[in-house]
Amino acid sequence: MRSFVTPAATISGAAVGSIGGPGGAALGAGTGYAAGRIYELDDEKKELVESLTSGDVNALVESGLKQHQSGFEEFTGSIKNILMIAGSVLLAYLLIPIFLARKCAKLEAEKCMTRPPFPIKPPKQ
Repeated sequence: MRSFVTPAATISGAAVGSIGGPGGAALGAGTGYAAGRIYELDDEKKELVESLTSGDVNALVESGLKQHQSGFEEFTGSIKNILMIAGSVLLAYLLIPIFLARKCAKLEAEKCMTRPPFPIKPPKQ
């Protein structure tokens, strides 16, 4: 729709300027063309300014976030290392008693076994 504004403004300016003769028609057409072109380009300028402004702001924000992003990645890396160490310690804490309990249970079972009340003589050959 905006593309029709410039020709319409040129024709309207020429029609209004024709009241003053051929010079007025030429002046009216030129003025109408300029006004129509300014109106047509106004939205393009706004879009251009918005895209440039938002693009610059986005670039600035992204460059600022890169500093914090590297710090955040470093922080999460250190947290992961701490959690890995804590998990290893917990696993050892839970597994060591299992192996010790097996060994101790075997020793206790041998202690509690009944022994014969008299010595067993080896058979004679």
